[in-house]
Amino acid sequence: MPGTNRRYFYHFRKAALGFIGVAIGAYIVIQSVIALSAVFQISEYLISFFLVAIGTSLPELVVDLTAVRRQQYKLAMGDIIGSCIFDACFSIGIGPLISPITVSGELATITGLYAIFGSIMVILTLALREKVDRISGAFFIFLYLLSYLILRA
Repeated sequence: MPGTNRRYFYHFRKAALGFIGVAIGAYIVIQSVIALSAVFQISEYLISFFLVAIGTSLPELVVDLTAVRRQQYKLAMGDIIGSCIFDACFSIGIGPLISPITVSGELATITGLYAIFGSIMVILTLALREKVDRISGAFFIFLYLLSYLILRA
């Protein structure tokens, strides 16, 4: 069993280095968003809502595409739904535990209402069509682009 312990340590070390890399990357992204916001005189919220959100979703997209290619559909759906719930609950909850923040009531209301609307539309589409195809995929992307118009106004 000595080889097994080495293998565990090897994977633990790789995971730890990965987490450190993510932390450094997150710091760089935050500094970049602040700088872009100042240069383009756009709200940090809008930049993070669109650019940072896309960047943080890309790993999920790769996992889901890989699962779908391998015909592991339940894995892909579990990952999609699980990551949404995790992001909506844990990610939003952990920040204020570390450092409380002030949130604009108007911005939170608009964003929250759109999130509810978008979620209902996705759920209805999945429940009624019972499949995810190009039409539903295009519709979901349309919903995302619509959020840009609503939040930008």
